Amino acid sequence: MSIHPTAIVHESAKIGKNVTIGPYTIIGKKTTIGDNTFIGPHCVIENTQMGQNNEIIASAFIGVKPQDLSYDGMESMVVIGSGNQIRECVTIHRSTSLERPTKVGDKCLFMANSHVAHDCVIGSNVILVNSAGVAGHVEIQNNAILSGLSAVHQFVRIGRLSMLSGLSGLVLDLPPFCRATGTRAKLAGLNTVGMRRGGLSRDAVKAVKEAYRVLFLSKNTLRESIERLKKTNPPPEVTEIINFCENSKRGITSARKRGAGAGADDEQ
Repeated sequence: MSIHPTAIVHESAKIGKNVTIGPYTIIGKKTTIGDNTFIGPHCVIENTQMGQNNEIIASAFIGVKPQDLSYDGMESMVVIGSGNQIRECVTIHRSTSLERPTKVGDKCLFMANSHVAHDCVIGSNVILVNSAGVAGHVEIQNNAILSGLSAVHQFVRIGRLSMLSGLSGLVLDLPPFCRATGTRAKLAGLNTVGMRRGGLSRDAVKAVKEAYRVLFLSKNTLRESIERLKKTNPPPEVTEIINFCENSKRGITSARKRGAGAGADDEQ
């Protein structure tokens, strides 16, 4: 263990083996830091349970109180997995209730100045590029990517292996495997590169492409398209999209009009 003399570690904090804590960093109350974690200078970490092998570069604020005017100081937490990279000036705020902590999975990359608000649930292998911002109560599933300067409205869900383009604002749910772009983001095809890198077979990618056309490019309603797909005995990846759409509370992001980058074959 290596703790710089200028660092402040609360007496209740639990620090694992081979942990480095840099200059002027504050480790607050109700905090657990797992083994082999590096924490650079000028960080503030409190009310956080953190796994092993995380790297926090500098000036990150994790577990500080939420930016929610209704928050009354109740006990709450951030729970972070293992193997995450948290870069300069990242903020991850604790939840508004103890029962449902803000959560981050494993092996995520939060680039400089990215923000995760209170009550979010972030999966594993998620990437938030520089200055991407996620509002409260957002769910981001595994292997999703939020590009630079993108923003996500509160309570939005983002599906597995999906991608939000830079400078985009997402206000409705983004289904698995899809790409979205625009100030008020619209679907703009599939993240086919991400699907291949994620291990989907050619047959699975082909099935998802056809499902995209049926669900988002046809003249039928989304409900009609879902019922049509259900009758085809769809593969697991298509069933995943169907279930995601059926469980949406905010609504599903619609596709851009034909001729405006809406093709299902578009790559990231």
